[in-house]
Amino acid sequence: MEEEYGILENTVRDFSAKFIENNALKIENEGINETLIRSLAEQGFLSMAYQQGVGKAIDMKAFALILENLAKTSPSVAVKVLLTNLFLTLATEESILNEVSSGSKSGTVVLSELLGGYSPKERLAINGNRIQGKKEFVVDSDASFIITLVDSGELVLLKSGFSKDAKHKRLGFRGLDFSTISVNSDNFDVIAKNGLVELRNAYSRMAIPIAAIAIGIAEGSISKAVEYAKVRMAFNHYLKDFQPIAFNLSSNLAELSMLKQYLSYIVGLEKNSTEALFLKTRSMEAAKEISKNALQTHGGYGYLEDFGVEKFYRDSMALSILFYNEEKEMEQLSEYVFDSKAGFV
Repeated sequence: MEEEYGILENTVRDFSAKFIENNALKIENEGINETLIRSLAEQGFLSMAYQQGVGKAIDMKAFALILENLAKTSPSVAVKVLLTNLFLTLATEESILNEVSSGSKSGTVVLSELLGGYSPKERLAINGNRIQGKKEFVVDSDASFIITLVDSGELVLLKSGFSKDAKHKRLGFRGLDFSTISVNSDNFDVIAKNGLVELRNAYSRMAIPIAAIAIGIAEGSISKAVEYAKVRMAFNHYLKDFQPIAFNLSSNLAELSMLKQYLSYIVGLEKNSTEALFLKTRSMEAAKEISKNALQTHGGYGYLEDFGVEKFYRDSMALSILFYNEEKEMEQLSEYVFDSKAGFV
C-alpha cells in the first residue's frame, strides 16, 4: 500500500477508536449525534466527493479505505458517509454543497426505485410549482436536504417542506432514521429531467464503496469472533481448539484477504465497472456468511447487544436489501459472462 493510503487507513482507525468504538452501542440506540457528524466533517470524510475550489472529485481508493474501516466499528456511520458523498455528487448548489460537506447540514439520496421488488404505495408529484405527496423507504430521513425521483421522472432536490411520517422498524443500520416522508414543498430544484438514468449512473458508481462497507462488516464481525474463540472455553478447551470453529474462521479470513486484495486491484483500473460488480456481488454474500458465522461462534451470547457482533449480521442483511438489486445486477454479470443477454427465463 502506498504510504499516503497507509497513513489514511491509520487515521481512520485512530478516529474510529477515539470517537466510535466506545460509543458503538449508543449509536445503535440513539443515532449518530451532531458531535460525531462534525468530527467526520473535520476529518474530510463527508467531503470526499466535493473539494472546495475544485468541484466534485473523488479518490475511490481513499473513499473505499474510509468506508471499510468505519464499517468495522459502526456500519451505520459508514452508510451515513456513503449517502452524504453520494448526495454531493448529485447536488449542484454551492451553498448546499458547503453546508453538507462541513457537517452543518445533512443530505441523503432516495434509492428505492432501484431496489428489486419495489412497488410504491405512495406517490410524489410536481403540481405546478409545488411537489406534493409521500416518499417511502427514505434512509437517513433526518437529513436537511433530500434528493429523490418524482413520478414524472425528474430527479429533484428538496430543500424544505418535508417531514417524517411513518417510521419504519429497522432491521439494520439502527444509527440512521428510516421512514416515509410527507412532502408539500415549493422549495426545490430539478437536478435532471431524465432522473432515473442519472440516479442509475450514480448508483453504479457506488459498487466499490458498497463492497468496501460489506468487507468492513465482515472484518468487524470476524475480529470479534476470533478474539472470543481465544478466550471462551467449552469442555475444558478454548473454542479455537475445535476444528469446525478454527477451520471456518480461518477460511473466512482467507476469503476476506482475497477480497481486500481484489478491491485494491480494481480501484487502480481505468475502467472497472464489471470488476466492481463482481466484487460487490461476492462481498455482499461474504458479509452475510461471515457475520453469521461470527454470530454463531458466540453462541447465545452473540444475540446480546453488549457483545457487539449481532449488529454486523443485521447490517449485512440490510446492506443487501437497501443497496443491492440482486436480479438486475446478476443479469448484468450474466451478459458479461455469456457475451449476450442471459439469465432472463
